[in-house]
Amino acid sequence: MRLLQTIVDNNFKETVKSWADQVQNMNQSALFHIYVPYNLSDGWEQARNVCSILEEVFENPNYIGCSSTGEIFEGKISAKKLVVSVIISEDTDTKISVVPYYSMRDSVEAEKVVSYFRSIPNIRGIEILSAAEYQRMEDVGGMIDTLPEDINVFGGVAVGDNKNKAFVFLNSNEPSYDGTVFAIYSGENLQVSTTRVFGWKSIGYPLKVTRSDGPIVYELDNRPCYDVYKHYLHLNKDDNFFYNALEFPLEVEVDEEVGVGGYIRHAKAVNKDGSILMSSNIPEGSNVRFTYGDPIRMLEHTERAGVQINEFGADVLLLFNCFGRMLFWKDNCNDEIQELTKYAPATGYSALGEIMRQNSTTLLNNLSIVAVSMREGDIKNTRIIPEAKDSKSTNLPITARLAIFINTITEELMVKNNQLNDMLYKASHDYLTKLLNRGAIETMIYDACDNPEVGQKDWYLLMFDIDDFKKINDKYGHSEGDKVLIDMAKYLVDNVKGRNDINGGRWGGEEFMIFGFGFTDEKMKEIAENIRQKAKSPEIMNRPITLSIGLTKHRAGESPKDVIDRVDALLYQAKQSGKDQVCSDF
Repeated sequence: MRLLQTIVDNNFKETVKSWADQVQNMNQSALFHIYVPYNLSDGWEQARNVCSILEEVFENPNYIGCSSTGEIFEGKISAKKLVVSVIISEDTDTKISVVPYYSMRDSVEAEKVVSYFRSIPNIRGIEILSAAEYQRMEDVGGMIDTLPEDINVFGGVAVGDNKNKAFVFLNSNEPSYDGTVFAIYSGENLQVSTTRVFGWKSIGYPLKVTRSDGPIVYELDNRPCYDVYKHYLHLNKDDNFFYNALEFPLEVEVDEEVGVGGYIRHAKAVNKDGSILMSSNIPEGSNVRFTYGDPIRMLEHTERAGVQINEFGADVLLLFNCFGRMLFWKDNCNDEIQELTKYAPATGYSALGEIMRQNSTTLLNNLSIVAVSMREGDIKNTRIIPEAKDSKSTNLPITARLAIFINTITEELMVKNNQLNDMLYKASHDYLTKLLNRGAIETMIYDACDNPEVGQKDWYLLMFDIDDFKKINDKYGHSEGDKVLIDMAKYLVDNVKGRNDINGGRWGGEEFMIFGFGFTDEKMKEIAENIRQKAKSPEIMNRPITLSIGLTKHRAGESPKDVIDRVDALLYQAKQSGKDQVCSDF
């Protein structure tokens, strides 16, 4: 597999003519990439002219392209002229095809695309170039994730702005400003490997996204999003906000069960209401942490990716570098690109988002580099890699050392905080049932008496005991008795525990206590009767039981101890009166 590339200049036609002898079986084994700087006023017209020349020189050429920035040419980033490259297969079994998705607007048509993918033998990779809105890109990723997990998925989001809309195109089609196009790589001897270059380091405590809508984050930890940025980073709402915030993007945590690492989102602008427009969607309810970009650490990640590329023995590279990452590096934006391209010739561009599938899940990344290595057959050769630099070098800048110090302190505090939370949980919860224990229930009752909101309303205690529980233990064993307690606790968790107006737990042994406020007498009796009846139900309890229940209400001037003593006496009365009943004093 080989890569040829050129910029589009006055000699472009002669250059591609010189490629003709090297390009064979054009409709199957070669693919042109055309990257068009998004800020050209006549970008599509220039691209159309390039397409016409390709069609004139070659028979039925396959080509794919998009509006872009930071086009990669000869191992460096260019941003002024169109860049055209061609990947040429040297194995007759390798096939490359292209598919437009932008004419399809529903799941039925989308399934046709997936069915086409499934029909291709030895499919190794799917390249995506997209100008679609985030939700449609996510839908595309979702449908592709139904394919076998050994298929690599990668790509980038076309670049545009308010003046020049992003677009994608392929072959003789007109450009699409809201669609997606695919290139399919297949072949028995074709090998494809994807690597994400990350390098951002989390710092500080996790924050909960308590309110968001797509790419707009309204609240973090129930505080206006901008207030959080202002508090921790001292960022002002000015023209420099984007560039200053770019140095501290957010990492969105992903459920460990998904099997992928987190992904990055960076702030783009502050809205009048204090919400912040992020680079892409952040799900409401997710946890995020600020990160920082230490150039030394980021280059170390890039070097490690280079080692992987070298060990893979790549013939060619496709690079999807984030536009924001390019802005972060400023004048040094070529450092990472040159580090990767010294191992294999590369084509690619700086995108508005980088697409990569990891462990069967396709995600849209920001501020990363997705490096795609391709080769045909066995590894032909690898290059000698210089010995890695010592990451603990004394040349670390003081800012990096301070960041490491702060992050280490934060992580240690988080460990201590988790240990404290664990201790508090164990001190306040029953080990077997996971319900509140007696001490926690008493604290809840006494605290409620001091709460004006509760004090102005009637509050109740409901205490119940499992009838003849000792007989269950004696006849079936303590493990069976434990199962009964656990079943009872599960019912309380599902129907009582955790509400603002009612809560409860295990008082001790086979006794349970429930505290409620703001109800009527009739409603509390209904709750008590419902618990008694449900305990007899095989659908609720694996071993149906009966309960004796006491129920009372706080009276003016009483202490909590008076109410606890009275509900205990009412429970004893229910026991003495034949069990399986509710005794109340109202």
